[in-house]
Amino acid sequence: MLKNTMIALVATAAFVGAAAPSYADVFGDSDSVEMREFTANSIVAQLQQKGINVTSVEEWSGLIRGYVTLEDGSQVMQFFKPGSLEQVVL
Repeated sequence: MLKNTMIALVATAAFVGAAAPSYADVFGDSDSVEMREFTANSIVAQLQQKGINVTSVEEWSGLIRGYVTLEDGSQVMQFFKPGSLEQVVL
């Protein structure tokens, strides 16, 4: 529990700094697989802190596509704006 909390706090702090620049690429301009995974994990942590039961995220046409598990156990895709992480309805 403490480990997950610490990871979420570190990820959130790191992502807040990364979210300020404009999004030329949703997950940053880095070609580093590790950096993109770190960014994806940070976004997952932020969405989970908002109460969204997201299991993973990926870049999708300038948006963030998250795989969200609903209360009945089914999984759906939801889309979010980069930076604000506001849900987008397509």
